[in-house]
Amino acid sequence: MYKKVTIYYFSGTGNSYRVASWMAGAAAAHGIDSSISSTANARPTEEIDSGAKNLVGLVFPTHGFTAPWHVIYFALRLPRRPGTHAFVTPTRGGTKINGFIPGLEGTAGYLIALILLCKGYRLRGVQAVDMPANWMALHWGLHPVNVSGIINRAQVKTTAWFGEILTGRRKLGGFIPLFLGLVLLPVSVAYLIGGRFYLAKTFFASAKCNSCGVCAQYCPTHSLTLQGKNRLPYWSYSCESCMRCMGFCPRQAVEVSHPLAILLYYIITIPAGYYLLKWLTSFFPGIKEIVSFWPIILIDYVYFLLSVYLVYRLFHLLIHIPLINRFFTYTTLTHYYRRYHEPGTQLKDFQEE
Repeated sequence: MYKKVTIYYFSGTGNSYRVASWMAGAAAAHGIDSSISSTANARPTEEIDSGAKNLVGLVFPTHGFTAPWHVIYFALRLPRRPGTHAFVTPTRGGTKINGFIPGLEGTAGYLIALILLCKGYRLRGVQAVDMPANWMALHWGLHPVNVSGIINRAQVKTTAWFGEILTGRRKLGGFIPLFLGLVLLPVSVAYLIGGRFYLAKTFFASAKCNSCGVCAQYCPTHSLTLQGKNRLPYWSYSCESCMRCMGFCPRQAVEVSHPLAILLYYIITIPAGYYLLKWLTSFFPGIKEIVSFWPIILIDYVYFLLSVYLVYRLFHLLIHIPLINRFFTYTTLTHYYRRYHEPGTQLKDFQEE
């Protein structure tokens, strides 16, 4: 059916990378020229050919019941290729608690599919794949036995589904998760607009950190720099909370501060727009009739970004002090969590980035 398969992936702990690798292997088994490339290293204008003999796929994790902003931006930058076939595979966090519990991709798959359709691609498949849940900011890594069971299940499902795509069949799934994702759309929008910025500013490095720079070198969104006299990692607003730094840190030094997250929550929920309007009204009584809803929302959003930046900047300066570093290290749950990365994936697999 196809002469060339090009698969792009965005992956933190290796889940999406592994799924993309299975697909490339299935294509090779059919005698099809196949390649996988990270979104960070892709050259889609050069790599994607036009025509129905070419198949292009995007594999990526689900964030906030939708596609990560990094993946949305990548899809928007893809070249127009009328007639080229395409598929979309979001990975989602599955778990096992007295039985298998699937994740929820929401609008992730069909949002990217819609972008591809607008660029002239012919949609051949949309299907989510359950991989081990890896959001270590919220929960510990799953037990190795459960990890193995979930991955084996995912490989069988992925190979069977993609095999049918390779033989020319159209396989569209995930309509119930799509409906639920539309119900949860306000959550997804809130995550894309502000949630990811908030989460990005809860990471820090404990005293175990030796400034090796692995986290910064392999960050798929180039969101990490080493700063300060101790050269501790600093996370920027472009961080997608993909958990690669936490999952692959050789010293398990990367943490997420839950006390800082609580402090930030109370600071960012202050209605700055309301208080500013109230203060201005004391000087200009008529301004309340002029100012509408949207300027207040804009003021609140600017306040949100500025307050998160300033609090995190101060936090990063203080974290260099050993006593303060120890306090935040031992008061965060991630210090006691089991870490996770896809067991068959190593950092060298991301070397291209």
